[in-house]
Amino acid sequence: MATEGNWDGCVIGMFTHDSSLMFPKLAGRGIYAFEKLIGKRVGSVMWYITWDDAFPVFDCDIVSKLKAMPHLTWELFWPSVDNLNTRAVASPSVTGLDDVLAGRYDEYIDAFARDAGEWGGKILIRFLHEFNGNWYIWGGKKNGGKAGGPQKVVAVWKYVVDRFRAAGAYNVKWIWCPHGPSIDLPEDEWNDLENYWPGEEYVDWIGLDAYNWYPEDPWGGARPFRDFDNCFRQLYDECVLIADRPIMIAEFATCEFSYEGLTKAQWIKQAFMKIKNEYPKIKLFTWFNINKELDWRVNSSAEALKAFKQAMADDYFIAYPLE
Repeated sequence: MATEGNWDGCVIGMFTHDSSLMFPKLAGRGIYAFEKLIGKRVGSVMWYITWDDAFPVFDCDIVSKLKAMPHLTWELFWPSVDNLNTRAVASPSVTGLDDVLAGRYDEYIDAFARDAGEWGGKILIRFLHEFNGNWYIWGGKKNGGKAGGPQKVVAVWKYVVDRFRAAGAYNVKWIWCPHGPSIDLPEDEWNDLENYWPGEEYVDWIGLDAYNWYPEDPWGGARPFRDFDNCFRQLYDECVLIADRPIMIAEFATCEFSYEGLTKAQWIKQAFMKIKNEYPKIKLFTWFNINKELDWRVNSSAEALKAFKQAMADDYFIAYPLE
């Protein structure tokens, strides 16, 4: 039986919210449709849930029956209260990290943990993701910044993981996931990655997120060109030094672009060559397959899809190795 990241090659993960490819909305049909699109089986399926949601037993069953790993991005906000997930965090507040630490949500956390433990299979949970950015309400920036923001994020991480373990949910594997270079990333020393590290006993995987937004975001702001190395090289190297943990790319993508003769198709080709040959600790990736802020999909053009399918044809990219 494979253990965390102890396999040859890199597992293909999927997140997609596009037409016939949707999961969990279209259940197994959405997974099959994505596999057909890329010409390869996937080994992990990622989707987003919030603290309005109970543990998704039905959806995890679907993924597990297809011999893939459920990957939950568990977002600490309540769409029923703040559907845009944008408010600043300050306790007392329905979205305040202080409220979590004060025990206000213990009943919810414990019920979610019990259900996860009773489900029993391996579950990847990415919690408080992109905590070093300035955009999410659970990040260091919105929870005090240099006045203890990272320390509060760490405290909430440990608090929640400890409650899961008290409930016996050791089948949950925790993904600690910073974001890579971005013009929206505070560069002050208080925001250094090591300030967010909760300790090896609290982390099973390190996740990395980054994107190429070039030439501009949908709000008209200019964005620099970022190739794969610019997205991930420094972040990867820093994380390798922080702890000996398997690494995944939990989210990444590029939009369609033209830059000094490069296109999205070439970016995709180079990215997967880099993963195979220069980033040996990356053992799983998830492409952000959605037309959202920009068109991140692998099939945003025929050329991009062809490049992605050619990359996936390499035996290095695999489904989850259960045996």
